[in-house]
Amino acid sequence: MPAFLQIAQEKAGIVPISYRRVPCVKQGGLRYTITGNKYFILVMVANVGGAGDVAGLMVKGNKRVKWTTLKRNWGQEWQTSEDLTGESLTFRVMTGDHRKATSWHVLPRDWQFDKTYQATKNF
Repeated sequence: MPAFLQIAQEKAGIVPISYRRVPCVKQGGLRYTITGNKYFILVMVANVGGAGDVAGLMVKGNKRVKWTTLKRNWGQEWQTSEDLTGESLTFRVMTGDHRKATSWHVLPRDWQFDKTYQATKNF
């Protein structure tokens, strides 16, 4: 605290802080790590450019007509109870600044748990 107060001005016991978001530039595409089992699938999205945070994640299999919304489990882990084994998976990521990126068929039909797959697209 004493070192921080050398560069900041304390007012009534409060140190005002101003900040701004700086867009992230990432090399390579979005990375999807799949863990869990056939009844409980966890997806972690990494290497997210733009705002840098994932606010929403949806998945669509090649046999499914509708998008399925995944729920946040813990941190950047997203979960679904749908059985998606044997399907080529497409993910749609929405960041905190409401931008969307769709990774079409990023997981092939023979995808496996505990593996990471990389898309070609990023923000």
